[in-house]
Amino acid sequence: MAQARLHNEVMVAYDIEDSKNRTKLFKKLKDISLKPIQKSVFWGHLNKAEEDSVKRLLKEYCQKTDKAFIARIALSEQVNQNNSIGYEKDDFPKNPSEYYVL
Repeated sequence: MAQARLHNEVMVAYDIEDSKNRTKLFKKLKDISLKPIQKSVFWGHLNKAEEDSVKRLLKEYCQKTDKAFIARIALSEQVNQNNSIGYEKDDFPKNPSEYYVL
């Protein structure tokens, strides 16, 4: 029987026109411990409650013409297979237990 995962690896991406909303969302996603990997793309490990929080934030800060998504992914595996440019495998730890508290 497969063991349930407490955290899922996710990517959040958005295209928000309003600078004020875009900046607020950027800060909120960082507060949830997501890592900005490009200007409007975040990556990290979230539990179900945190994923739900991100969905609420996207709805709150996105207007009718904006676009955004949250997706469960396996980016750490892709980077480890050399399917990226400019990223190291240490940039995307496979498990949240590999994070370091500063």
